[in-house]
Amino acid sequence: MGTIATTSMKSTIVRKLTRGAGRRLLYAIASVGITASAHAADLGIFNATPPVLPDLTWNGVTLIGAIDIAGQYERHGTPYAGVINSPGSLIYPSSTGPKFILAPNQITQSFIGVKVEERLWNDLSFIGRLETGFNPTTADLVNGVKSAQLMNGIPLARQNMEGDSSRAGQIFNGEAYGGFALTNWGQVRAGRSNAVSADMLADYDPLVSNGFSLQGFNGTVYGMGSTATGRVDESIKYLNQIGMFRTEVLYAAPGTDTKVYYQGEVGIVRPEFSIDAYGGQSRDSISIGPLSGAANVGSQFVGARVYDVVGYGILGKYVFDPSGLGYKTPVGKVTVSGGWSREDFSNPADGGWSAGHETVGGYLIGPGLSTTGSSGGGVVNYAYTGGDRHIDSIFFAVKYQYDARWSAAAGYYRFIQNSYGFGVKSLPGINATSYSATSCSSASYTNCSGAEDVISMRVDYDWNKNIKLYAGVAYSAVSGGLAFGYLSTKSYDPTVGMRYAF
Repeated sequence: MGTIATTSMKSTIVRKLTRGAGRRLLYAIASVGITASAHAADLGIFNATPPVLPDLTWNGVTLIGAIDIAGQYERHGTPYAGVINSPGSLIYPSSTGPKFILAPNQITQSFIGVKVEERLWNDLSFIGRLETGFNPTTADLVNGVKSAQLMNGIPLARQNMEGDSSRAGQIFNGEAYGGFALTNWGQVRAGRSNAVSADMLADYDPLVSNGFSLQGFNGTVYGMGSTATGRVDESIKYLNQIGMFRTEVLYAAPGTDTKVYYQGEVGIVRPEFSIDAYGGQSRDSISIGPLSGAANVGSQFVGARVYDVVGYGILGKYVFDPSGLGYKTPVGKVTVSGGWSREDFSNPADGGWSAGHETVGGYLIGPGLSTTGSSGGGVVNYAYTGGDRHIDSIFFAVKYQYDARWSAAAGYYRFIQNSYGFGVKSLPGINATSYSATSCSSASYTNCSGAEDVISMRVDYDWNKNIKLYAGVAYSAVSGGLAFGYLSTKSYDPTVGMRYAF
């Protein structure tokens, strides 16, 4: 496009964006992305477009995949060894000093896989998907549970990045399902599927990812109480949309990282807005962590906290069209989205899991029942004696799609924890020094009320259908009980990267 035409288009957009004080405030964040993209375009950096890789499909089977690598500066970071899928892009208990890190999977999990859609008869099709998530910097299969096991007995200040995950070194550690799709009747999938809550965040949070979203980095909302249940084995999932109404239901009973897990969702979807509400329950969910103490170095076990969860939430978004191009095209759109959810954690009604239980990936929890109140001492089935734990999560995000290539997004995220579990210290045989017996709001105890806040923004450039370039920054901070045991309590982490997808 010539310079005169480009200048005219920008002037038209600016005039429309600046009508009224309310719109000026709404589009302020988006204007940052517009300005950056305009300068880059004027420099002519991206005039040459790389060749596009065609879809690799044969008889209804399509090869799919992505490779995502970035450079990241962490003001307070944790060394990254590559077993887990992402470095400490937000503040983490083991975050210490400044780090420059080659950071994979900041906006997308790198993976290789296939998807299947083969018509069988009239409106009936067979569908399927198999994914293997890996780290492009090391070629390891993603294995969150192993990352925790490797840190057994290592002092916090010397730990590499570790964290729980549904990806535990399995060959197919992403979605792995088969099923059927029937026009007007929806889809039925059986196997390993994303949680309904994970699907909702993918639809409503434009920054959901390891690098720029609290909901993506911390799996509390994503998996409805546990990162490990962001994907669930041995599940049956139904999805359908009739007109503007959609629904999604999932039931699973894997007996590993959860005993029984079910969720449901209903929503209204229109071109200019959508709203969804979901809810569900998980029994005997497990959160994994390293064991503490030098005697546990090299242990085959991992520590575990076991609990029941009830989760529910509501999410919505509205699309503004300042360009006047209509809702059939995404160009020139401003999308405002947000949501609230609550996870209610309670002691497992059936007593939980015993030491030696095999969780996701074949790893064993143990070596015994913890007497410290921490999963670092073994298995904890009693963390919410004397009071349930509630995590309230809110987020607000704005995305502006400048043209077919440039977009900018910004978001604010907040987790709020109540003060809980006052009865733990009074349990016979338990020496829970990290628990307070009364309500509190300091960082002195893990069960005090507290909060985590994240502010992030990112600019994306879709060079072609395969290549996305991105740059952004995230600021994160913890306080109160959510800061218990942290070596640092805040960090900012600028990131520049590229994703290649096919």
